[in-house]
Amino acid sequence: MAWQLQVINGMRYYHSQLLAGLPWLVHGFSTRWEQRGEVWIDFNLGYGLGESAEVTEHRRRFFALFQLTAGQVHTVKQVHGDEIITVDNINANGELLEADGLMTNLSGVGLATVHADCVPALVVDPVHRAIAAVHAGWKGTLAGIVQKTVRQMGKRYGSEPVDCWAAIGPAIGDCCYRVSRERFRLFQTTWPEVELLTSGEGYSLNLEKINYHHLVNSGLRTENIDCANLCTSCQVESFYSYRREQETGRMLSLVALK
Repeated sequence: MAWQLQVINGMRYYHSQLLAGLPWLVHGFSTRWEQRGEVWIDFNLGYGLGESAEVTEHRRRFFALFQLTAGQVHTVKQVHGDEIITVDNINANGELLEADGLMTNLSGVGLATVHADCVPALVVDPVHRAIAAVHAGWKGTLAGIVQKTVRQMGKRYGSEPVDCWAAIGPAIGDCCYRVSRERFRLFQTTWPEVELLTSGEGYSLNLEKINYHHLVNSGLRTENIDCANLCTSCQVESFYSYRREQETGRMLSLVALK
């Protein structure tokens, strides 16, 4: 199923048509622009470029689209690893734990990760009403963070992979993600069951595809996985890209149980 662009009050975000079919769930992946009248405003949702007050206001307005406040949305200090934390408190506090994934079964709690090429993955268990948000960079992908997330949801909430749904949002594609021979070989050695292709331009990785295979190998049904197939590096008009710009803003991936 294709991801769809939504425009509400000038704010533009994508959502998965698959997950949109769950009436008790909200989710979205922001873009880099907000339209105010005839003016296009940079809509950075990641801290780090010295515009914290502006980012805080942008986040407040984005969260409000999903009837959430900043105090309800939990985030982490992303470290490009495979650590996943369990959120068992409705109210977010100011302390950011180092992790690259969050999961919960609490209603009224938002889980958010920030991105500028790395893979945003959402995992949803419709049977036990549990959710997870994952930031899968190349290191997290290599470590199998989405597989680990599915396993931890099983241990914590009784989630069965065959019942789970997943959505993989916009991320850098193999059209733009050139890597060294050493990194390519590392993926080949670690995940030999995943087909990796080379081209005349050198070595490339498709992190979306690799994470898709990790979900399938975890036991999810292929029809229950929705990939955006949107390259953040190619689509300059829609997304920030660290690979393309180096110093840049961030999009935000959000999921919550109503």
